[in-house]
Amino acid sequence: MKIKKIEVQNFRLLENIKCNLENDITLIVGKNNTGKTSFFEAIKLATSADGKFIFEDFSQSSYIIFKSSFNKYLESKKEGVTEKDREELEKQLLAEIPKIKINFEIEYNKENNESLVELSEFITDLEDARNDATICISFEPKNTLKIFQSFDKREDTTIELIEYLHKNINFLYETVCYAIDKESEYHRKIEDSFKTKIQKIVLFESIKAMRILDDIKGDSNNALSLGFSNYYSHRDKTDNKDVEELEDALKVVASDLKEKYKKVLENIMLELKKFGANTPVSIPPIEIDSIFDSEKVLKNNIQYLYKQNEINLPESYNGLGYSNLIYMILELASFIEKFKNSKEEKLSNFLVVLIEEPEAHMHPQMQQVFISQVAELVKEARNKYNIQIQVIITTHSSHILSESGIETERGFNRIRYFNRLKTASGGYKITNQDFNNLKIKDDARTFRFLRQYLTLHKSDLFFADKVILVEGTTERMLLPQMIKKSAKSLCNEYVSILEVGGAYAHSFREMLEFINVRTLIITDIDSSNKKDGKCPVAQGEYTKNYTLIRWLPQKELIPELTSCKTEYKIQENIRVAYQTNENGYNARSFEDAFINTNKDFFLTEFSVVETKESKIIKDKFSYLRKKKIDISKEIPTKFNSKQKTEFTFDIMSFDEEKYGEWKVPEYIKEGLIWLAKND
Repeated sequence: MKIKKIEVQNFRLLENIKCNLENDITLIVGKNNTGKTSFFEAIKLATSADGKFIFEDFSQSSYIIFKSSFNKYLESKKEGVTEKDREELEKQLLAEIPKIKINFEIEYNKENNESLVELSEFITDLEDARNDATICISFEPKNTLKIFQSFDKREDTTIELIEYLHKNINFLYETVCYAIDKESEYHRKIEDSFKTKIQKIVLFESIKAMRILDDIKGDSNNALSLGFSNYYSHRDKTDNKDVEELEDALKVVASDLKEKYKKVLENIMLELKKFGANTPVSIPPIEIDSIFDSEKVLKNNIQYLYKQNEINLPESYNGLGYSNLIYMILELASFIEKFKNSKEEKLSNFLVVLIEEPEAHMHPQMQQVFISQVAELVKEARNKYNIQIQVIITTHSSHILSESGIETERGFNRIRYFNRLKTASGGYKITNQDFNNLKIKDDARTFRFLRQYLTLHKSDLFFADKVILVEGTTERMLLPQMIKKSAKSLCNEYVSILEVGGAYAHSFREMLEFINVRTLIITDIDSSNKKDGKCPVAQGEYTKNYTLIRWLPQKELIPELTSCKTEYKIQENIRVAYQTNENGYNARSFEDAFINTNKDFFLTEFSVVETKESKIIKDKFSYLRKKKIDISKEIPTKFNSKQKTEFTFDIMSFDEEKYGEWKVPEYIKEGLIWLAKND
C-alpha cells in the first residue's frame, strides 16, 4: 500500500497542484517561494489531530471567486428572476465557492493480500481492475447560501466580504472528509473521527532540520540527547540484551537508593511526630520509593560528549552540521522503530515521512551522506522488516539532488520541480513538473550526458531563478562583470551559469523546455566556408553550431542568421544570443566580438609610469601587445586555449577606474536585458 498522488487545491500558493510520489524517495525542488513548504503544511493540517485551517490558508485567487459568487447570490435574489434561473445560479454558486481540498490517492496490492480493513471505508469501487482509493479532506462551507445571507444582513455595512469572511470563517466553514471516486463524481462523506481513521491507514511523520541550534556555550538545545532518547523509547526492549542490562542496572540503583531514603525519612518522621504530640493532628504513614525511568534518564541525565585530546567536550561544542545530520537520521530511524515495534496495536498500514530542507548547517559532503543514509534506512525497512515507507524531501541542495535525484537506473524520476510562472492576468501560478514525464530524444546517449554533467557540475539548475548557457570558459568567467554592466537587476536573482559549448547546448533542450525556467543561450555563430564545418573563417557561408541549426533559430546559412529577427531567436521562455553585425563587422567568436566592440578602446594609448619614467603603451591588453597585432588593420579570429586564458585574464584584471570601461558585445547585452525581464 502506498500513496500514489497528492493533490492540493486553493491552499496558499497552491491553486491546483498534483504531485505523484515514488515508492521510496520523492524530491521536491525549485526556486524560493514556489510552494514547497506550503505543500507540506497542507498535508500536516489535513492529517494531524490538532490541524486547523484558517482564512489565510486560502489562495489569493480564491478572493476573486468569493466576490463573483456573492454577485451570483445577489443576482439570484433579484426580482423577476425565474425559479429555474435561480436554481441554476444557486447550483453554480454551490460548485464554485472556494474550498481548500487535499486529496490522497492510495494504491493497494490485491495480490499481496494486504489488509484492507482500515482502507475499506474509503474504497468506492470493487471492480477487479481497480486497486485505488482516494481520501479527500475538504475545508468547505457548512451552508453555502447562509454565508452570503449572513454577510448580506450584516450590521456593519462598511465591512467588505473578504474582511467579513476573515473574521467569521470558523463559524461558516468546517473540515470534512470524503471517500471519492477519481473516475466519477461520486463521493461519500466519512462521519466521525476521520483523522483517526486516516492515521490507521497511513501515518505521517515529519522531520525539520534543527535550526534552533546555536554555536554558543551552554546551549540548552541538545539535539543528540533528544534524538537518542526518542530512538531509545521506540526500540524493541523485549528482545534486546543491552536494553535489558540497562533496565536491570537501573533497578539495582533504585533499590539501593530506596534503603538510603528510608533511613533519612526515619529521622524526619521522628521530628515531625514531636510537633504533633499534644495536638489532635495525626500524620499518616509515609513511604518513599526510588523509581528510575530509563527513557527519562537518557533524555535528562546523559550527556553526549566529543573526545578531544585529554578532555571530552559537550555536545554544544561540536559543529552544528554533525548534530543536525545525526539528529535527523535518528529521527527517521525512530519512526521506523516505532512502526516496526507496534505490531500488536498496528499504528497504520504504511508510513510517510516528510523531511523539510535537511541541508541546514551541513557542508556538501555531509548532505550527500545524509541522503545516502536515508536511502539505506528506507531500503532496510522495506526489505528486512517489510515496512512500506515513503519519504518526501523538500530541498535546495544540489548535492542531495545529485546523490538521490539523478541516477543511472532511475534517471530523474524522483524529481518533482515546483515553479512559479506569471499568468496572462498578471498574477502567478505554481506548477509542478513530474520528471517521469520528461521525454528526451536519443534518450540513452543524451541522458548519460545530462546525468554526468549535472551530477558533476550544475544540478543547481533546478533551484535557479534564471539560467544562462554559455559557449566557453571566457564567457563564463566574464559573465558576472557583463551582467553588472548590462542588466544589473540580475545580480539580485539566483542565476545558474552552465558552460556547455555550442556543440552540446541543444542537449539541454528537452529539460529546459520541460521545467520552463527563463533561459539565455549565449553561443558562437561559428562561421565556416564549407557545409561540412571545416575551414572556419570570419565571414563564412555556413554555421557549424548545432544549437543554431537544430534548436534556435534553426538556420544554417550565415546570411540568414545575421539578418534573423529577434522574434525567431525566442521560443517561449528561451532565447539564443549569437554574434551579430556591429560596427560593420560580424564576429565569429566571443574574443573577436569583444575586440570589435572595444576597437577604439584597444587603440587608445596610455601613459604608464615605470621605474620613475613615463612610458607610452599602445595597448594595455597584454595578449594583443605580445602578439603585436594591429587591430586597426585586421581583427584576429583564431585563439588557442592558452591565448583565450590570457585574453580573459587581461579583461578581468583591467583597471577600469584608471583606463576607462570596456563595453559588452551587443549580442550579449541584448540577451542579458531580455533575461532580466519577467514578462
